Formats: sequence, structure tokens, C-alpha cells
Amino acid sequence: MSRVPVLALAVALAIPAAASAEDSATALGDSWQRAGSRSESAQPLQQRRYSSLPHRDAREGFLFSFGLGGGAVRYSNPDFLRTGALNFGLRMGYGFSDRFQLFGDFSADAAFYPASRQLTNWLVSLRGQTVLIGDTLGNGLNLNLGFGLGGITYDTGFGEISSGAAPALVAGLSYDARVGRFFAISPELYFSYHKVPNAPGFADDQIWSVGLRLNLLWYSPVY
Repeated sequence: MSRVPVLALAVALAIPAAASAEDSATALGDSWQRAGSRSESAQPLQQRRYSSLPHRDAREGFLFSFGLGGGAVRYSNPDFLRTGALNFGLRMGYGFSDRFQLFGDFSADAAFYPASRQLTNWLVSLRGQTVLIGDTLGNGLNLNLGFGLGGITYDTGFGEISSGAAPALVAGLSYDARVGRFFAISPELYFSYHKVPNAPGFADDQIWSVGLRLNLLWYSPVY
């Protein structure tokens, strides 16, 4: 067989194969280009999705606190005066931001005197709190101030006597140490003052309480 026809046949077969390979490479390049353009267009959408999520401060949300501690109570009545006391505190409120929280507070001091006499100093107050020094994670030094009502119940040895409620001033200096995303340990130096109404014709007495309390603080993840 002559070499010329064989060579011509090989060339004729090679031309369609080369054209098919070139078409496949072109189609593959177009596919990669379309995939790349879709990925680039999806990135801004994903960024917009994450940027649209609401930002929340560490101290923002419903808050609940429970604490126990101890200190001193001074009652101006000469039969009682100053003594040590156990303290209990309960709080519930809302944190509007890292800079301001508002909560209701109930606290009580249980004081013990000689001859099995006891005195309970109770307070119900509304307090506002702000951060003096802190970070965005929820750690920091806080100051709270408020007002409310206070009263006492004491045992004279012959029975219990309860006073009427009187306006009260309260304050606290605490440090929040976060041990979780929504939980903190908060030691607090507390102070309270109010008058104790007496019978008509007698001057009112006064009572102070000061001490240290360890609060367990929780911020709800629900807005």
C-alpha cells in the first residue's frame, strides 16, 4: 500500500479529534468562569447576611441575681445599736446596654443580739446601675444607686414588733467576673439607710446596714 493515502487518512482523522478536544477545553473554561462568578456574587450576599445580624452587648437582656453575704447593722434605738448581720439579696430587671441596667431589688439583714433578740431589716428598692471600668465581655466595676422603702421587725423577748415602712436610700459597688456567656460572679459592697417611724410624739429612729455580699448573676439570652 502506498504511504500517501495512509498519511492522508491519518490527517483526516486527526483534524476532527483536535477540534473536539479544543471544544471540550473551551467548554470547561467557560464552566470554571461561571462557577467563579457565582462564588464572587455569593460572597457579598453572605456578608450582608452576617452584617444584618443584630448586635448585642454583654450586659444586655433580662437579668436575675441571687446573693448571700454578711455585714453590720446599726439601729439608733439604745436597746439595740450595732451588731453583725447576715444578708440576703434578690434582683430582677433588664440591661439596656453595657452602660445601663435597671432592676428591682429585695434585700434583708438578719441581726442577732444578746438575750436571743433578733432584728430583721428589709428593703424593697429600684436601682440603676452603670459600669465604671469594664470591657465588652461583661467584666467590670459597677456602681448602682436607688431608692425605695424599708422597715424593720424585731423581737423584744416578749413578742415581735414591726415598724411602718419609710423611704430608703441604697447603693452598691460590685465587680462582675464572667464565667460564661450569660453567667457572672459579682461580689458587692452594699449600703442602705432609712428611718424607723415611731409613735407620734417620739423622734424617729434610724438604721444603717453595710457589708459584703456575693451575687450570682445571670443574663437571659432572650431579648
